[in-house]
Amino acid sequence: MKVKILKESLLKGLDLVTRVSLKKVSLPILSTCLIETEKNFLKVSATNLESGIIWWGLAKIEEEGKTCIDAKFFSNVISNLKEETLTLQTENHILKIEDKNVLLKIKGVNPEEFPIIPQKNSLEKISVNSEKLCESLRRIINIPSPSLGRPEISGILFSFEGDSLKLVATDSFRLAEKKIRLSAPLSKAYSLILPQSAAKEIVGIFGKEESEINLYLTPNQIFVESLARELPHPKVLFTSKLIEGEYPNYQEIIPKKFKTKARLNREEFLSQVKAASLFSGKINEIKLNLNKKEGKIEILSQNPDYGEFKSEILSKIEGEDISISFNYKFLIEGISSFEEREFDFLLTDPEGPAILKPSEDYFYILMPIKAS
Repeated sequence: MKVKILKESLLKGLDLVTRVSLKKVSLPILSTCLIETEKNFLKVSATNLESGIIWWGLAKIEEEGKTCIDAKFFSNVISNLKEETLTLQTENHILKIEDKNVLLKIKGVNPEEFPIIPQKNSLEKISVNSEKLCESLRRIINIPSPSLGRPEISGILFSFEGDSLKLVATDSFRLAEKKIRLSAPLSKAYSLILPQSAAKEIVGIFGKEESEINLYLTPNQIFVESLARELPHPKVLFTSKLIEGEYPNYQEIIPKKFKTKARLNREEFLSQVKAASLFSGKINEIKLNLNKKEGKIEILSQNPDYGEFKSEILSKIEGEDISISFNYKFLIEGISSFEEREFDFLLTDPEGPAILKPSEDYFYILMPIKAS
C-alpha cells in the first residue's frame, strides 16, 4: 500500500475510530485499526465486537493494500507530525510514514486477523436529521442503568412508525419519551433496543453533523451512516449490536388523568430545587406543597446535620392542593433535560407518577418518594 492523504483529514478519522477500539484486552487485535485502500479512499475501521466504525477519507492511491496498526498509538504519532500531506506505505506489515525530516516505521499485524464488521447491504434507508436525533438522545441518554435481570431497560427504545420516531428510556423509577419527525414515512413499523453505550457513541460521532444521516436496521444490528459532502459516498458508518428482548409496555404507566397542574418557570424552579437539595437528607428527599388558592409552591427540605430549607415560588395552579416528595436528583435531571422556558408539572396523587412536560413532543415521568 502507498497513499498520500491530508494529515488533518486522517486525524479526524482516527479520532472517530479510536472511540470504539479497546485498550488492554485479551484480544490485542481489538486495540488496532484496519487501514486499507478502497477506490479513491483510505478506509480506516475499528471494532470492539459489540460495535464498529468505518471512516473513509479521500486520498491519492498509488498502490493498493492494507494493514493493522495500534489505533491510539497511530493517532498520537500522526498528531505530532508537521507536514500537511503525509505518505503512508506498507511493507511486510510495517507501516512507513514519510515526513519532511522524519521517517517512521510502525509495526503492524496481519490484517487478516481483524474481525469482520457487519455490512448494511440492501436494507430500507431511514433518513433523520442528525442534529435532532442527537439532541433528542442527549435528553434521555443518562436515564437507563445496567440491569442483569432486565437487560431490555438498560438500553434506549427506538420505535419507528409512519413518519415519526419515538425514543424512550427508563430505569423503573423514571421514564422519558422524545418524538422526532422523520424526513419521509416508512413502509412498515420498526422497533429496537439500542445499548446505552452505542447511543452515546452516536451522539459523539454524529452530534456535530448538520445534515441528514441514514439508519439501516436488521433484527440484531443497527447501522448509522453519514455521507461525504464532496460526492455521494459514505464518510462514516457506525454499527452496533442491539439488545435482545421486548421493551416493557411503558404506555401503561403514563397517567391519563391528573388532579393537579402547575405551570412553572424552568430556571426559577430548577434554582430553588438545587438550593433545597443542599439540605436534603440520606434519601435525597425534597417536599413540594402546591396551594391553588395562594398560587404558590412551597419547597421544603431538612437534614439533621445541616438544618432546614424553605422557599416559595409563584405558579398558576389548576386542580387540587397536593403535598408530594421527590428524589431531588431525579427531579433536577428531569428539569435539566430540556431548555424550554416554561413547562407543565402534572401530578396524579402523592404516591402516583408525575410528569414534566415542556412540549408536545417530550415528557419526563418520575415516581415520588412514598410517605413512610
